[in-house]
Formats: sequence, C-alpha cells, structure tokens
Amino acid sequence: MFDRVNANAREIDGRMQYPHMHGDDGWYHFTPEPFAPAALEVYYLTEDRTVLDLLPAKPRWVAFLDGEDPDYPQDALLADLAAVRERGELLRKDTSTPDTRMSDDMNHINPAQIDALNQLMLGGLPTGRPGYPLHCRVRYFDPVRRRAGIPEDVAALVERLDGDEVVLTLVNVHQGEARTTIVQAGAYGEHQIVSVEADGVRTPVDAPHLTVRLAPGAAGRLTLHLQRYANRPTFAFPWV
Repeated sequence: MFDRVNANAREIDGRMQYPHMHGDDGWYHFTPEPFAPAALEVYYLTEDRTVLDLLPAKPRWVAFLDGEDPDYPQDALLADLAAVRERGELLRKDTSTPDTRMSDDMNHINPAQIDALNQLMLGGLPTGRPGYPLHCRVRYFDPVRRRAGIPEDVAALVERLDGDEVVLTLVNVHQGEARTTIVQAGAYGEHQIVSVEADGVRTPVDAPHLTVRLAPGAAGRLTLHLQRYANRPTFAFPWV
C-alpha cells in the first residue's frame, strides 16, 4: 500500500512531495514526507528494515535496540514521569462533573503512561488509541502471586530485538529475598522459546515460556532464541 500511494508523488515547487489523501478529485494533501502510516508497526511485524526509510527519522526506540541511542530508556522514563506529574495536576484541578463531561473529555489528562514501558520491558508496540492487541516479544507472570505482570522488586529491560533473538536483562532489586518470574514469549504465547543463553551457556527450552529465579540483588542478561509465531495464541496463564 505504501508503494502504491507513494507512486503518485509529484514534484511541487521543485521538491518531490507525496499524497496522503484521496477524494473525488484524486490525490491531495501532498507533503515532503512519504505516505507511511503504521510504518513502525509494519517493520516490527515483518522485520523489513526498508520500511524505516519511509519515516522522517529512525524512532529512538529502534535506535536504542540498534545500539545507537543508549540514553533512550532513561530519557523515556523521565519524560513519562514528567507527563504523569503534569497530567495528575490537571486531573486534580479539573472542575467538570460526571453529568457535564463526555466520555473522552479526560483523555488528554489521563496520567497513565505505558508506551515506553511496553517498548522497553516487553519489547512490544504501544497499543495506542486504536486499541489493537498487544504485540510484544516477551511478557511476565508472577508464579508466587498467581497473576500476570512482573513480580514485585523485579525490573526488566529488553535491550535488543534481532531477528529471532531477544536480549533481556532482569534485575531483582530486593537485597534480602529471591524473586521468581515466568518469561513468556509473546503476549499470548504465540512465540516458542527454542533455547536460552546466559553466561555463555545455551540451554534448550522448546516451550512458550521459562521460569527465572533471581537471587537477592541479582541481575542477569538472557538471550532468548525464538521461533516467532509458532504457537496458537492463548489467554491461558503459563501454569494452566
């Protein structure tokens, strides 16, 4: 679709411009940027890096995964914390009442900020306002509390997505107690973990998830070798 739309580009004022709309009179709304809605999503799902050439610049998240922007995780965290504070203040100052506001009037002051967390902890795409299903390389479960989500005191960072490999760092920030987390491949177990590598040792897994035990204060970097989209997606928890 990108190619078909951008094939209608034309030179305007000495500069190549691309259409973004079509109506009764044909193509219109020409801009210097190629037509590329959801280019990041297409790249993520297909791993076709040529799609990124349609964007004005490489997204910082992708640059981080490529090893080119090491400051992105910290910058994204600080930006989200600032947004939470700002929107929380706007929420507290709001004087509207339930009978005078539309259901979406509060969207611009919603303090929930999870896009960067989806990227950096799950290696996944933000679901955004369209509300499409979560696409991610890894997801976490707490086997002790029997719930979805990373266990208390455990931090995670997806450092690289390279073909069928995921480089993931897990940290137990609790200095006195061990923590156990289940790492699942994909939001719905749709990927298969072929093997996992840690400290130079590669161990076969052949399952959609694995269990990691972190000693007090421990950290570890795992390389997951995946077979992507090998399994039927499921909402079932790993222990079901």
